[in-house]
Amino acid sequence: MSSSRTFWILLLISSVLLGIAVTYAQVDDITMHFLRVHQAKVHQQMMDGVAGNPWQYRILADQMLDPLINLFFARGIPRPQISAFIAFRFLQCMLIFMVAGVYYRKMGLTLFANLFGLGVLAWGMSHSLYNSDFSFNNFFDIAFYLVAAIIIMDEAFSWIPLLMIPAAFNRETSALIPFMLICFAYFENRKTKNIKSAIFFTVVSLAIFMAIFAGLRIYFGEQKFLTADGYYPGIGLLVLNVTRVVTWEQILITLGLVPFLAVFSYQTWPRALKIFFWVVVPAWFGVHFFTALVAETRLLLVPLALVFIPGALFGIAGGTKLNEQEL
Repeated sequence: MSSSRTFWILLLISSVLLGIAVTYAQVDDITMHFLRVHQAKVHQQMMDGVAGNPWQYRILADQMLDPLINLFFARGIPRPQISAFIAFRFLQCMLIFMVAGVYYRKMGLTLFANLFGLGVLAWGMSHSLYNSDFSFNNFFDIAFYLVAAIIIMDEAFSWIPLLMIPAAFNRETSALIPFMLICFAYFENRKTKNIKSAIFFTVVSLAIFMAIFAGLRIYFGEQKFLTADGYYPGIGLLVLNVTRVVTWEQILITLGLVPFLAVFSYQTWPRALKIFFWVVVPAWFGVHFFTALVAETRLLLVPLALVFIPGALFGIAGGTKLNEQEL
């Protein structure tokens, strides 16, 4: 059996098993009662257009969920809403693990390191729902960033504007994806024609993002701003995040020592990973510490999956890479 076929078979099996495990762990964490009452309420508010700022402007997941709920109702599936929520989360998990596996392979990690990385990601995802519902948009965010990284590393830049359409409807944090493109093109590949195309597709991607960002706010109108437990974005929220013990407890539970291992292994990273680190990680942590409750560590899963896990694995493996012909 070829190494490529082995990879795809093991990746599929691993994605299914880890998807089941993460979904079970998350349902057990937030409870069926919470899904039945709160998750259903949040979904209905989204569909009614009254979920509040910024939640109402993250419409993608709920628009995808609604047909699935209706299908489950039509098929007479018991507890159709809850069943749809759980099934949707499982499919999200499978998508994340599949694209993460492809991304780690593209980075050059061995099959063993790749699958180990998926296990680490599964742990983080399973322990990320502190003070949260299923938060479907956060998990789509992981998938979009991983897909974007794969596209960018393949230099298929024309696909990024298309990716920005669902990504921008999903969450405003997708704004960093076009900057991943232009920075990769400039620092990784200095061919003039690729730089020119990268600039063009970066501008188009940003234009699409801004159009959707503004369009959603015009369409749904002004929404009541929902604060983080009464705290508005700014210095006060930063101080709260830094001084709360639960912030660091949850970060350690979700991320473990992976960020430290990754940073200490920086010299072993491939150039692409270093680029993604500098584009995403400082801005991501800076913005979230000022604007959100960081104890809700689902907000940190994008840098974990995109940068910290492969970064730590390169340190463990001593920077070992697959032959380019196997990628």
